[in-house]
Amino acid sequence: MGEESGIQTKILNDLRYFGKYCIVTKIMKASDNAFPDIYFSMALVGSVWIETKRPKGVEAKLQTARIEKLNACGTKAYVCYSWDQWYNLKRELGLLDVAGVLKAHELRERMLST
Repeated sequence: MGEESGIQTKILNDLRYFGKYCIVTKIMKASDNAFPDIYFSMALVGSVWIETKRPKGVEAKLQTARIEKLNACGTKAYVCYSWDQWYNLKRELGLLDVAGVLKAHELRERMLST
């Protein structure tokens, strides 16, 4: 369980870097079982669910079914087994370039306010 919690913490901290442009939630208890561990939403990527597993971990059948159902409902749901996999997912979602976009947006806001 420690490995999963470490990956979750790294992902949460990474997402919090985006500040007001990203809503991040660690799911502790949901109304139903098997929801992924992390939920975040950004204007650029929409709603995303992340289930974290240790590198040799296996998804339960209910978790697999829940992820399929979330994807069918129009949100994105993924399973991450490592930090490297999260980094690749960030690239796939286009989040690696977001830092530059956010800096440009903040600079624009500062210039407009003066």
